[in-house]
Amino acid sequence: MADQKEKDPCVRCGHQPEKSDRHCVRCGAPLVNRCSKKKSPLHKGCSKVNRQDAAYCADCGAPTVFRESGLL
Repeated sequence: MADQKEKDPCVRCGHQPEKSDRHCVRCGAPLVNRCSKKKSPLHKGCSKVNRQDAAYCADCGAPTVFRESGLL
C-alpha cells in the first residue's frame, strides 16, 4: 500500500506535523482546515476539508476553522 501524502506544514509556525497529528505540537494550531458548521436541528452539518487558504467553506459558505482560529 502506498504511503499517505505528507501533511502540509502548520500555517501558523511552519512546523512539519506527523501524519496522525490533528493540531500542531509547537503552537497548538489546527492542521486541517475543516468547515466549522456544526450539526443542528436545521442543518445536517458540514465537515468538508478546505484548502489551507480558504476562509470560508467551498461547499456551504460557513467560516472555516482556520478563520475562526485567527489563522486567516
